[in-house]
Amino acid sequence: MHLCDSTVFAYTDNPNDLNAENDPNLRGAIVSDGAGLPLALDSFNGLEIRDSVEEDGESNGLDLVRRYPNAAKSLGNNQFVNTSLEIGDVQWFYLPSTVVNGKHASKGIGLPVYVNATDDDDTKDELRKRDGLEKRSTTVYLSLTTCSKPHANKTNTEDGFPQLQVYVSKSQTLQEPGPGHDDSDQDVYTAVGGYVGIEKDTDSDVFIGVAAPNSTDYSGSYTYQLAASIDTYFHNVVDDDPFLYFVDADMSAALLVTNNLTQAEKGSENYQQWMNMTPPYTMFAHNINNTALVGLERSFCALDALSQVGRISKSVEVGMTSRGLGNRPKEQFYITGLNQSSSYNGILAMVGNSTTSGNGIVGGGGQVWKAMNFTTKADDNCAVLFNLTFCSEVAYAVPSNPKLSVAKLREIYDTYAANYYQNFSYSLQQVQCKTDQESMFSLAVDCDDCATAYKQWLCSVSIPRCADFNNNASYLAVRNAGQDFINGSSLPADSPYRQHVASNTSRNTIIDTMIKPGPYKEILPCEDICSTLVKDCPSKLGFKCPSGRWLNASYGYRNSDGDITCSYLGAAYHLSLGD
Repeated sequence: MHLCDSTVFAYTDNPNDLNAENDPNLRGAIVSDGAGLPLALDSFNGLEIRDSVEEDGESNGLDLVRRYPNAAKSLGNNQFVNTSLEIGDVQWFYLPSTVVNGKHASKGIGLPVYVNATDDDDTKDELRKRDGLEKRSTTVYLSLTTCSKPHANKTNTEDGFPQLQVYVSKSQTLQEPGPGHDDSDQDVYTAVGGYVGIEKDTDSDVFIGVAAPNSTDYSGSYTYQLAASIDTYFHNVVDDDPFLYFVDADMSAALLVTNNLTQAEKGSENYQQWMNMTPPYTMFAHNINNTALVGLERSFCALDALSQVGRISKSVEVGMTSRGLGNRPKEQFYITGLNQSSSYNGILAMVGNSTTSGNGIVGGGGQVWKAMNFTTKADDNCAVLFNLTFCSEVAYAVPSNPKLSVAKLREIYDTYAANYYQNFSYSLQQVQCKTDQESMFSLAVDCDDCATAYKQWLCSVSIPRCADFNNNASYLAVRNAGQDFINGSSLPADSPYRQHVASNTSRNTIIDTMIKPGPYKEILPCEDICSTLVKDCPSKLGFKCPSGRWLNASYGYRNSDGDITCSYLGAAYHLSLGD
C-alpha cells in the first residue's frame, strides 16, 4: 500500500493473522520514515491504521481499528473480576463497545411477584422500550465491592481506612483513567461502606481505573470485586430500607423477620408460591464492637467472609412464616450462639439473584440491605419462643428457666392455653351463631370474630412477654418478685414489689409453679386486646376489662414510634408500628 511515498505498517505478534484486530495485545501502529526507522504514532491514541482488503484482493483503503491499553483487563457482561490491589496502586479495566452494544442477558425465573408492586412487568418493559427509543444508548452498570481492607498502622484511626476509588472515562484519549489526570476527562467515585455503584449511558467503550489512595496510616492491600453489566447491577445495595426487623431476643438467641413479601390473600396462588418456596434471603450479623467490618458494611463479599454470623453458619435457622403484620408471607431468622447483653448489626442479604449466582448471571453478585441493630438480654430467665401449635402467633421471649428445654417450655405454655380455649368453645356453642339477623347477638360481628378475639387475648395474657428485671422502661411491670432469682438470691422481704399481689406473683399460676423463672419484668398485653374481646363477644359470656389501677396493672398501651410498649401477637420492632 502506498501513501505519499511512505509506507504504513500495522504490526502484530502475527502479521498474517487476519483477526488481529480482536487481539487485545496488539503493539499498536508504527510508521516508517522510508529509511527503515520505525516511529511510533503516539498521536493516534490507541487507533491502528490498516489496509482493508476484500476477498478478491482489492484494497479498500485505510480502516481504523481500536487498540486497548496493554495494562487493562477486558470486562464482559455480568462478569466480575476478583483481584487484589496494593495501597497507592491503580488497576485498569475496559468494557468494549461490542459488549456495550451487545445482547441483553435473560434475568431468569426470579422470585414470585409482589402483587402490589407499583408497576407490573409489562409496564416496565414498555417504559424501557420508550426510553431506548429516546436516548438510543445503553446504560452500563458498574459495581465494586471491597472484600478486605488493609491493616492499620496505629490503633487510633478515627477516619477509617481510605476507601477504593473508581475512575471512569468514555474518551479514547483517556484509556487509563486515574489519579493525576484532568477530571474533565473522567468521573471519580469513592466507595462508601465498601461498595460503589455507577451508571453510565453510552454506546462506546468504557475505561475504568480502580485506585487505592496513598496512606501512611495503613499498609498492605485490598481485595475487591469489579463487575460490569448492561442489564442491571451485578452487585446491588438497598440503602433506604433494612427490610429486616427485630422480633425479640433472649440471652443468647434472637428472632428476626423480613417485611411482607407479598400482599396476596391467603389461599391465592401467589401466597402459596411464597410460602412453599425455599427461603430466598440470608442474613449476616456481627457484634457492633467488632471492627473487622467497619467500612465494609455494604459489601456482600466482605460480609460473607468476615461476619460473626454468616449465611452458612449453623447458628442460623431460616423458614417462611405468615405470622405478624397482615398475616402475609415473610422469612424469619432464628440466630443462636450470641453473646449476653450485646448489640449486633443485622444485615439482610441475597445470594446472587435469589435463584442462581456467579459469573454470567444477571445480578449474580448478590444484594445487601441497609443494616439494622438488635440487643440480647442480660438475664437467663427469658427465652425466645415461637412456632407453637395452638398459640401460633406467639413469637417473643417468655418467662423461662434454664433447666427447661425450649420444647418443654413450648409444651407447658401451649397446652395451658389450648385447654382454656376448649372450655371457652363449649360456652360459645351455647350462643346462637347461625340464626336470623333478629336473633344474632350483633350485626357487626359474629361468633368467628369472638373466637378470634378470645384466642388473641388468651395467648397474650397466658404467655407473657418477658423483659430483663434490670430494664427500667416505664411501661414494664415487675412480676414474681416473691420467688428467688435463678442464682438463688432474692429481693429483700420489705421490697415494695413483694407487698402487692400483682408484682409478687405472675399473672399465670403455672409460671410460678411449673416454670419458676424467679423475678422478671413483663411487657403488658395491649389494652385494646381486652376491649376488642368485650366488643366482639356476646355479653352473656360476661367478659369485662378491669378499670382504674387494675387496668394499668394488667394492660399497656401502644405507641406509634415503632417501639413495643405493650404486647400483641405478631409484634416486631419498627415493623408493625402499633397497628
